[in-house]
Amino acid sequence: MMGAKILFVGHDANRAGAQLVLLHWLKENAAKGQKGYLLLEKGGDLLATYRKYAEVWIWRREHNKARNIFKKIPFLKREESSPDREPNKAEIQKMLGEFRQQKFDLILGNTVASLSLMQQLTSLKIAFGAYVHELKFSCETYASEKDMQFLAQKVKHVFAVSEQVRILLKEKYGIPQEKLALLPPVAELAKTKSGTSEQVREQLNIPATSPLVLGCGLAEWRKGTDVFIRVARQVIRLKPEVHFVWLGMGDNLYSAELIEEKEKWDVGAQVHLIPARADTKAYFEAMDLFFLSSREDPFPLVMLEAGYQAKPLVGFKESGGIADFTQGIEGLLVDYMDEGQMTNLIIRWLEAPNSEKVLLGEELKARSTQYTVKAFMERWAALEKDL
Repeated sequence: MMGAKILFVGHDANRAGAQLVLLHWLKENAAKGQKGYLLLEKGGDLLATYRKYAEVWIWRREHNKARNIFKKIPFLKREESSPDREPNKAEIQKMLGEFRQQKFDLILGNTVASLSLMQQLTSLKIAFGAYVHELKFSCETYASEKDMQFLAQKVKHVFAVSEQVRILLKEKYGIPQEKLALLPPVAELAKTKSGTSEQVREQLNIPATSPLVLGCGLAEWRKGTDVFIRVARQVIRLKPEVHFVWLGMGDNLYSAELIEEKEKWDVGAQVHLIPARADTKAYFEAMDLFFLSSREDPFPLVMLEAGYQAKPLVGFKESGGIADFTQGIEGLLVDYMDEGQMTNLIIRWLEAPNSEKVLLGEELKARSTQYTVKAFMERWAALEKDL
């Protein structure tokens, strides 16, 4: 079914991996003259951008009055910070009526968090697909058992973002092999240099001669920000000139606790915990090595950004998509969550001869360029034939 008319379903419009992949997809379809249609459970930062490329419906209605009260309460979980309500029967009927008129060929959920909303659309009698960007912990956090049963029984086409996700869906959730396909994501890698990487070192007070190890992502358990900081401490103990930068500290309890703890021992101010930035490029250019400390990361787009800089990239086995990306390259992954092995590996790469780093860098850069929008759309076109 080429050029199928798709209603995409997303859980929100926050600026995160799966939501950005969907944005690229809609943008590319729009460039080809294909109109986009998107149903979101709730809004977020990317909403205005989504609206440029698609007709957007939002399921949950906002309570405007309550928003201002909630803003005054710090450290609320993100999910709780925008009180909203389920649509009433009349609102639901109106939306379903509009979807019927569009005569969609496929309803495609982007993430397992959209499965509960998709179940509200079963009366449309349209084939369901799902693009799964999650591993076990996230599946259990963002989807109920009922949602995962719906995925196994009622969703006709399931696309996994990495091999580890595909195996999990098959073995733990009983998704039949013939319904499963691999669809690696898309990353927009900026071709031009930012030219501000020296400023990064200046702002953070990192000498030009000090190696810089970077970690990036919204600070949370899955991203292993705590592991990043503990490994930093061990590396600095053995190699006192190294600096570590984590980009993505949030306004939440987890981040506050980590910052508080680090202050107690980081006497040389060598671990820099800074908030997320919209433009991260200068940090990737300034680094000497990227440490992906994730416990669970289905297909981290940051590793493609790191690979594109042609610098060493290290991480843990069994943690997700980094295994797909680094497959066949020795000496980049250590045993799952083994902080001692990781400390040694980081030091090994920081001290490796330049020729070795250059060879590795060229290979990683070549691999990272395989995830362009063009490559993604070609992969999708091949899969779409079988819909």
